[in-house]
Amino acid sequence: MLFSAIRRFAACLCALALLTIASCKSAPKAEKAISASQPLGGAPPAKPLNVIFITLDTVRADHLHCYGNNKIETPVIDGLAARGVLFEKAVTQAPLTLPSHASMFTGTNPNVNHVRDTGGFALQRSSITLANILQKSGWDTGAFVSAVVFKRVFGFDQGFSVYDDRMKLNANGTEAERRSAGATVDQALGWLNTQSGKPVFVWLHFYDAHSPYDPPPAQFRTKYPGNTYDAEIAYMDQQLGRFLDAVKKKYPADKTMVVLLSDHGEDLGQYGEYHHGIFLYDATVRIAWIMAGPGIPAGLRVQQQARTIDVLPTILDLLGGKSSSAVQGTSLVPTFSGHQVPSTYSYEETLYGKIIMHWAALRGIHTADWMYIRAPKPELYDLDKDPGELHNVIRENPKKYRELEEQLKLQSHLGENGSEKIVSAAMDEQTMARLRSLGYAGGASAQTTVLDDSGADPKDRLDVMRLIHLAKDPPPGAVSPSQKIDLYRKALEQDPTNPSIYYELADQYIQTGQYDLAIQTCLGALNHGVKDSTILSRLGHLYLTTGDAKQAIQYYQQAEQLDPLDAGTQAGLATAYSNNGQYAQAEREFQRVLAIQQYVPAYSGLGLLQVREHNFVAARASFEHAIELDPHFAEAELNLGVLCMQTGDAPCARKSFNAFLANASPTEYKDTIPKVHNALNTVLAHRQ
Repeated sequence: MLFSAIRRFAACLCALALLTIASCKSAPKAEKAISASQPLGGAPPAKPLNVIFITLDTVRADHLHCYGNNKIETPVIDGLAARGVLFEKAVTQAPLTLPSHASMFTGTNPNVNHVRDTGGFALQRSSITLANILQKSGWDTGAFVSAVVFKRVFGFDQGFSVYDDRMKLNANGTEAERRSAGATVDQALGWLNTQSGKPVFVWLHFYDAHSPYDPPPAQFRTKYPGNTYDAEIAYMDQQLGRFLDAVKKKYPADKTMVVLLSDHGEDLGQYGEYHHGIFLYDATVRIAWIMAGPGIPAGLRVQQQARTIDVLPTILDLLGGKSSSAVQGTSLVPTFSGHQVPSTYSYEETLYGKIIMHWAALRGIHTADWMYIRAPKPELYDLDKDPGELHNVIRENPKKYRELEEQLKLQSHLGENGSEKIVSAAMDEQTMARLRSLGYAGGASAQTTVLDDSGADPKDRLDVMRLIHLAKDPPPGAVSPSQKIDLYRKALEQDPTNPSIYYELADQYIQTGQYDLAIQTCLGALNHGVKDSTILSRLGHLYLTTGDAKQAIQYYQQAEQLDPLDAGTQAGLATAYSNNGQYAQAEREFQRVLAIQQYVPAYSGLGLLQVREHNFVAARASFEHAIELDPHFAEAELNLGVLCMQTGDAPCARKSFNAFLANASPTEYKDTIPKVHNALNTVLAHRQ
């Protein structure tokens, strides 16, 4: 009787575990490149200076004290500016984390390095980065990043001997960010204390000021009540001081260069965007850039425009080297002695609205005095007279408009018809979930996007942005799940071809257990022409969850046709085959996945098929291999625990079930967790 009860319980858990496989997808692949590897060229750096490279994610320059904000205290950054150079008019090439950093590290524009957005694009392995150059020249290199956007799969680990991208699981069971600058500093100091002899290049990336704005330590919340953004910046400043104090003790000042930049700013509702990535106004494009160290004069404030593509050549110049001809930026060292350098025109772009929202892409040319934005309704701003970019003066300045439009054509590499085709790669659903938890929108499938003048002008979608913001970023407890659904539905009424709203609305229905409405939402996307492998795979998952394996197979097959290398879709299709009694097809599909990559859910699904065949040894090996590849994969721990309980291995079952409970999402496994607790407290409580 007891054994049959265990088997009934195991069958229930196995069936439930099978249903969860479908949402996982393949790892992001680098964008299909259109340029080959460039030779290093130039001259190698000859001065063995330590280079401390700090990037502050999402920090507006005008929210630092040294940039004129008297409402905030940033004494460490202010001190750095006092003993070095501050660039008053520094700008990024794209108001997004990955493209901005790619321009810093390669000295090239996004349309050359091919990192066009955050998510779906990776820095190509053929790239020559600052870390590559210094590592090959004898520097010890270490990087300590603080968000999933810099996981190794996105390519920024190249050139670093140590690349620390480890992050703790959050409340949703996803490993998305290292939310505290202090934690990043701790890891960096641990590495720095092991270094001796060689010069070092160390990159610290702080993510605290990025949304969602989590409260920093109490002393900063108290000092900046109701302003978590500034409180986060002040806390980062403190932790930066802790790191720089350790650097000062270890390395002499005349042998150490410190470079600090923000990657982009934050709109904070100034232009109706709330965050960043949609518009090209100075709220998100203007950045902080400060340098101090040998060869850098103290207390200098440079008025000439500085661009992120100028970072690499400037650092190499200070190290006695020279960048290759492939680099589009220029060294700004001559500005230290008052000379002009050719950094007049800054090419800027944001494709986020086009790729994610199906709105128009925005490109622009920024100078020290003007900002031109090519949009369905083009814009021109006189930054000297109108620093807030409130008055579009394109009609009054036709000559300046033609000049900047010509520069845009030269730097954007557009085809004869003014368009460009780009391909973003598929991302696995787990990575996409992590990105979504940080506020990034969109689906996970590969897609080809034609960048032309089509699509709504983002300026005409301010109300849609407001509705999405109210649904995605409310204060804790301020908006109920049903209210979020209403907000997304209102946004969808105004913008029925926006893929991101369908993804978010379907997710809300899934989270509230309204699977039929989630299915209707995805079908509505197809009816409005939003047909991609993400929507089709989501439909497959939903039909699988609701017990309709035949319909699931149909949609998974369509998704697979659009993206034949997507492991998540293949694993979902295999699960649907299994649930439909087509076991041979299921095993063949799982084996197809594993022939392409070591995909964790496929090992777990294959193990369940092996359980059905009573091949318990092979099944256990499959589950254990999945766990070895990903110790946080709760489903494999669950399946292994059930198998061990079935086969009488109580210690294994207890260990696996406890590991499952440690890693399981409370939402995803809300029905299973009590059953596992019950098994541990009853059947397994006294077994040896």
